Amino acid sequence: MLNAIKRIPAGTFLVPMLVSAFIYTFWPNLFQIGGLTQHIFGGDGTNGIIGAICFCSGTGIDLKKISYALKRQGVLLLAKFIIGAGISLLYISTFGQAGVLGISALAFTITICSINPAVYLSLMQQYGSEQDTAVYGVTGLFSIAAVPMIVYGIASGGGMDWTPVISTLIPMAAGVIFGNLDENFKGFFMPALPALTFLMGWNLGYGLNLIDALKAGGGGLILAIVFYAINITMLLIDKFVLKNDGSVGATFMTVAGLSVSSAGLLGAIYPEVLGEYVSAAASQVLLVVVATSVITPFIVAKLSTKNNKITS
Repeated sequence: MLNAIKRIPAGTFLVPMLVSAFIYTFWPNLFQIGGLTQHIFGGDGTNGIIGAICFCSGTGIDLKKISYALKRQGVLLLAKFIIGAGISLLYISTFGQAGVLGISALAFTITICSINPAVYLSLMQQYGSEQDTAVYGVTGLFSIAAVPMIVYGIASGGGMDWTPVISTLIPMAAGVIFGNLDENFKGFFMPALPALTFLMGWNLGYGLNLIDALKAGGGGLILAIVFYAINITMLLIDKFVLKNDGSVGATFMTVAGLSVSSAGLLGAIYPEVLGEYVSAAASQVLLVVVATSVITPFIVAKLSTKNNKITS
């Protein structure tokens, strides 16, 4: 069974996520019995697993070879931030918080600025290099509400809470320190990534209601199309500017499951401005999460196959 799962692009994340989401959709309280069961199967262990992945992947970052990551992922992440934040601010100023075509500014901003680091990690384990895999922690900054909070901080003239960013970077930084102090730490921790990815897929899925995703309707589908239309620039930059195969850039064309919760978080910060849009935005973002988690891995696989990066 595991070999069959591995043959699916991002299968070690996608399969457990979809199975878990299906169970959650129809039996949301199945594992809500507290203790270890709830933490390992009921979604409560998500942050701990993500923290462990950030640490383990950090041990694989060789500071002597960091220029590779800066030249590829660094450029792509900077482009993702500039394009996502810039277009979101333009959307807000042009259409207001209500947005257009049933897509609120809240849903638009959260979606356009997101990257699914779990899909990134799973795909890089299949098609990328060790250095590609090790950058997981930085991509994780785009799965939390950090970038949307910056956008709304600028739009409202308010400040920015940097705590979520710092709390994401500390485990990765600790891993980098251990891995560069002694290379044996890399050999000890990095092999745990595939198993942790599987568990992360399950925990992120147990919280995604597939029926709610379908209820997003036309607005959610339009948002998914708009997301691809804008974020295909990541693939193009990777391919034609950085002169690579485009596969890493394509992994950025995903939306994180954690981003669904960003709607409620931003709604709580700006209740008078965003409160009425939270529910619809969460449903639309959820639909894009499911759609991009399924579609994008096959795009990455196709790009990688063309460059003979898939091995039997």
